[in-house]
Amino acid sequence: MTLRTARSDIAFMSSLFTAAEEEAHKLGDDVMGPEHLVVAVLDLDDIHRSDLNRLGLDADSFRRAIASVHADALATSGVYGSPASIEGGPSGPLRSTQGAQQVFRDARKRAKAKRAPLTAAGILASAARPEHGTTARALAHLGIDRAAVEALDQ
Repeated sequence: MTLRTARSDIAFMSSLFTAAEEEAHKLGDDVMGPEHLVVAVLDLDDIHRSDLNRLGLDADSFRRAIASVHADALATSGVYGSPASIEGGPSGPLRSTQGAQQVFRDARKRAKAKRAPLTAAGILASAARPEHGTTARALAHLGIDRAAVEALDQ
């Protein structure tokens, strides 16, 4: 990793994590999860809008899908509490869910394999990988194929 790539990654992570934490709080969650990373990425300027438009993916619709998925899950399961309390609580230096930490690790691994800096497309692709969880259910709610989101990082 070059010094330029490291600086780019640090700046990207700083803005992304700040935005994702704000999204978590706006959506009523105590800690940042993968779905909050997705919303934060969708609000970034450096993502290819034409690819997202083709998929029908934007920050506002994804926020609504998260709210719908959370409401459906709570209504059908009889479990009351935030997703973080169900998952086991936040950990790590960013106090994020294990899912958010896995998305970040996967995105870094993807970037390292390509010898490129972290990107919004890499975060989206990594968040779309798991077949379970709020992000997967929100994408399904919107009728968006997870594989199509993963393909954005090719």
